[in-house]
Amino acid sequence: MKKRNLVIAAAAIMALSLAACGSKSTSESAATESDVASASEVEDPEIKKLEEMTVPDMPKLKDMGMIKMGKLEDLTVEVSPKITADDEMVNKQIDYILKGNKEETDAAAKTGDVVNINYVGKIDGKEFDGGTGNNYDLELGSGSFIPGFEDQLVGLKKGEKKTIQVTFPKDYQKEDLKGKAATFDVTINKVQAVPELTDEWIKKNAEKIGSKATDVASFREEQKNLLQARFDAQYQGEIQQAAIEKIISSAEIGISDEMKNYAEAYVISSEIKQMKQYGYSVADMLKLSGTDVKQFKEDAASVAANYAKQRFVVAYLADEQNITATDENIDALIKTLSATYGQEVNKVQLIEQYGGDVVKEDAVNQAVLRYIASKVKVVEKTAEEKAAEESKAAESTEAETETVEETTVPETVEVPADGAKANATVKKVK
Repeated sequence: MKKRNLVIAAAAIMALSLAACGSKSTSESAATESDVASASEVEDPEIKKLEEMTVPDMPKLKDMGMIKMGKLEDLTVEVSPKITADDEMVNKQIDYILKGNKEETDAAAKTGDVVNINYVGKIDGKEFDGGTGNNYDLELGSGSFIPGFEDQLVGLKKGEKKTIQVTFPKDYQKEDLKGKAATFDVTINKVQAVPELTDEWIKKNAEKIGSKATDVASFREEQKNLLQARFDAQYQGEIQQAAIEKIISSAEIGISDEMKNYAEAYVISSEIKQMKQYGYSVADMLKLSGTDVKQFKEDAASVAANYAKQRFVVAYLADEQNITATDENIDALIKTLSATYGQEVNKVQLIEQYGGDVVKEDAVNQAVLRYIASKVKVVEKTAEEKAAEESKAAESTEAETETVEETTVPETVEVPADGAKANATVKKVK
């Protein structure tokens, strides 16, 4: 878990996306590894300022600015219907767990199994760059390797060897390999298969997979309850997020310079910390996203403006309703986190990892959001219902659009000698 609380409607210690800063994904960038390397070597004073930026303490409520809110009971939010966990969902969840806990087997490899292989690739009898690998875990049927490679390993057992023949695709990324016929000498080091769900497997692996179940029946019930808790948490999260956005759009909020500076520094610092966790510097991040320091700061300021208002609203309501970090609210936070991650979160370990102040702050945030959700009116609408309403609204708007009938206006209008007004044809608006 990572402390990234850019969005107030989710716990600060949950892993949330900071893509809101407007940067492009790595997959969308044409940057190469050499581009990133060169970017890291550039010394830019503006980048250095960003890296050395410190986040000031969040201002006290009285220093955040001005706020005027209406009654929460007058707000209506639309959300997707709550999901109810069914047997099909439970089966998929259990399959996911089993696939994540493959076990070594002496049986022949089949599609879906993972084989650990050594391989040596050759073209015209000669090894080529990038064609050799050792101890590589390959899931058969995943399509990770070129067409035909994985299929030829099905049926092999641990310790067996085989020379397979393949042809590189004509659109292969390496120019010198496009359309070339090749052979690969493959050795199967081991085969890992998805285990069968049995009472014995549950007893043996319960602790490993974080389960308290003792047999298949109790495991299925446990997974169903965990899924339902997660769906309930997602449902409440959607209500909370929609509600706080509704509050912000309807309230009068003036952010102080002190609060603005805090929010911008926080957003920038959070984005930089996130990138560094993936091994990127600020220069790398800017290069990969195809932006510069000025644009990065502008994007961050845009995100920070909304973030500051969220923090202000939550702080205001916490003060108004005297919501504090009681044991009850901390326990409620732990319950939310456990539901989100699908496993029990230990309160003591959480406090040790993130610090008591962070946990208390999150407990208050979540308590305020629960209070908000309990007051607003909630309307559930499916995606189909929303689409139908939008279509109906569009048709209604089109039907009500005023039409203008245009008739020809004479180029000259003769005015009678007696001064009476001439009758002219003009545009008529219905």
